[in-house]
Amino acid sequence: MTGLARWVLFDIPIGTVLPEEFLFRGVVDTVATAVVGPRAALVFGSTAFGVWHWYDSGRSVPVVLFTGAAGALFVESKRRTGTILTPMALHWAANSIGAVASTWWRSTRGDRPPRR
Repeated sequence: MTGLARWVLFDIPIGTVLPEEFLFRGVVDTVATAVVGPRAALVFGSTAFGVWHWYDSGRSVPVVLFTGAAGALFVESKRRTGTILTPMALHWAANSIGAVASTWWRSTRGDRPPRR
């Protein structure tokens, strides 16, 4: 299995999507909705999701804001479909597109792909 295939088929879904979705959409959103209501829970959970990515993003404010917005989309998808599988699929797709795009970008510049 190539590095990219492993990244997309194993590392992203098992190492990133499952734990983050269970934590943020499964626990944080559920508890926060019960405590402060759905609107405040959406803001709180999305902000927490964005901040969670602060160090991984290289301390990039635009990446944190984008990730927070993605978190809001993931919450809404869970609420509208009634299942955590929908945000999991969206999260996996978003991260996989990023992995493929970054690998392609590095290859056009002659850089090595990231090691995973």
